[in-house]
Amino acid sequence: MTEVILANINPQETRVVVVAAGEVQDIHIEREGSRGILGNIYSAKVVRVLPGMQVAFVDFGAQRNGLVRVADLAGPERRKPGRRERKPTAIEKRLHPGQKLLVQVSRDPLGSKGARLTTELTLSSRFLVFLPRSTSLAVSQRVDNPGERTRLLLLLQEGLAAEGLEGRGGYILRTAAEGVALEELRADLRFLKRLWEVVGRKSQQVTGPTLLYEELPLHLRIARDLAGPDLDRVVIDDHAAFLALRGFCEEYVPELSDRLQHHSGVAPLFDTYGAEAEIQRALARRVELECGGYLLIDQAEAMTTIDVNTGAFVGKRNVDETIFETNLEAAVTLARQLRLRNLGGIIVVDFIDMTDQGHRQKVTSALQEALQQDPVRTTFNGMSELGLVAMTRRRSGESLQHILCENCPDCHGAGILKSAHTVCYEIYREIKRTASLSEKPEVLVVAADAVANLLQGDEAAQLADIESASGKTIRVRPEPRYPREHFDIAML
Repeated sequence: MTEVILANINPQETRVVVVAAGEVQDIHIEREGSRGILGNIYSAKVVRVLPGMQVAFVDFGAQRNGLVRVADLAGPERRKPGRRERKPTAIEKRLHPGQKLLVQVSRDPLGSKGARLTTELTLSSRFLVFLPRSTSLAVSQRVDNPGERTRLLLLLQEGLAAEGLEGRGGYILRTAAEGVALEELRADLRFLKRLWEVVGRKSQQVTGPTLLYEELPLHLRIARDLAGPDLDRVVIDDHAAFLALRGFCEEYVPELSDRLQHHSGVAPLFDTYGAEAEIQRALARRVELECGGYLLIDQAEAMTTIDVNTGAFVGKRNVDETIFETNLEAAVTLARQLRLRNLGGIIVVDFIDMTDQGHRQKVTSALQEALQQDPVRTTFNGMSELGLVAMTRRRSGESLQHILCENCPDCHGAGILKSAHTVCYEIYREIKRTASLSEKPEVLVVAADAVANLLQGDEAAQLADIESASGKTIRVRPEPRYPREHFDIAML
C-alpha cells in the first residue's frame, strides 16, 4: 500500500497527514505557541515523593510539575528478557526531595494533568532507538520476517563491535531498518553516540531544571518517524521548510531525498488531496458508513464511547445479515477513526447485537486486523455477550479534538443545554423567592432571546398569574448576548 505524506506549513502551525490507499490515515498537528514536549530530555529536581501512591512530582522547568511513577524509574530492577519480573523497590527508597534526575517526557501534559516523565531515556535515529540505561538488543515487532530479524540483530552486533560500543547501551532496531546495510547502521550508531555525549555534557554543566535535548520539529520528524518502505513521496507547500527537510534528508536519510516534492500549485495542498475535508469530518460526532449505517463517537476526559447504528441501511436478505455487514464495516472504520482523532485511554464500542457466533468472531477478527495497522499500541480482549468491546489505546498526546477545539462557553463541554421552557420555570421560581423578600413594586427579568420570547408568548398567561399573585409588575427584556441558561432578576 503506497503512502503519500502531505505537509502544510505556516509560521503558526504545521499540519502533516499520511494518505494511504487514497484515504487519510493519520493527522499530526503542531502549533508554535503550544508545541508538545514529548521526547524532550530535561535535567530535573524531585519536589515531592508520595509513598502511598508510589509516585513522585518532579520540577523540570515547565509550568506544572511532572509525574514519575516507580515503574518509570530506570535501574537494574527493570525487567529483562528471560528473567522473572520482580517487584520494584519502593519509590521512597530510590528518590528524595531535592534529588537531581535526568528525565524524558513520555506523555505530553493533558488538560489539567502534568507531563508523565520517565528516567528510562531513549534517543531515536533513522534506524535505531538508543537506550542509554539498558544493555538489551531487540527488533521492532513490526519486522515480522524471522530471517530479517536474525540478520538485523547480527548486523547490529557487528556494528557495535566495529564502533567500540559493545555493552554501552541498549538498542531497538526500528521498522525502517528492514534491508539496511552495515555502513548505514554504523552511521546511525555514531550519530546517537555524539548526541548522547552532548546530552551528558549539558547535564554536568547545569544545576537547576533545564532542557537538555529537544525533539525535532514536526516537518523534520517526517523523515525519521513517518517515512516507511511504502512511502511514494513527501509533498510540502512551504519552500523554506522544503529546503530544510531536503538538507536534513541529504545528511541523514539520503534515500528519501528524491521523493521530496515542493507543492507550488494555486490550490491549497490539503484541498488538492481532500485532506482538509477529512480533518473537518474527524471532528464530527457522527461518522457515516458507506452501507448507510453510522457511528456516534463521544469523547470524555477518561473514556471514549463509540455506538454503532444501522441507520438507513436495510440490507438485502435478512436482519442478521444487515447487522453483520454494518458491524463489519464499522470495525474497520472505527479503527481508522481512532488514528485520525488520536483517541487514547479507555475506548468502549457498542456493536449492534449479533446472535450468530460466527458473525461475532468475524467482526472481532476484522477489528483486530484493522488495529494492527495502527502504529500506536491498542489492546482488547474480544467482544462481550452484550456486543461490547472494551479496549485501551496508548495516549500519545492531545486528541485532535482537544488541539483544534475548546469547550462550548454555554454548555461548558456538557454537550446539552436546558430547554427554554426549563429556564422559564426556573425564572418563575426565582421571581416568587425574590418578590416575597422585597417591597419594591416592579420585577425586571433579563433573559436570552429564546427565553424572553417564550415568556412574552406561550408563557404570557402563566407570567400574568404570577404577577397577580405577587402583586408586582413584571417586565421582560430580551438580551441577545445572554446564553440560553443565563438570566437576571432585579427589583425596581
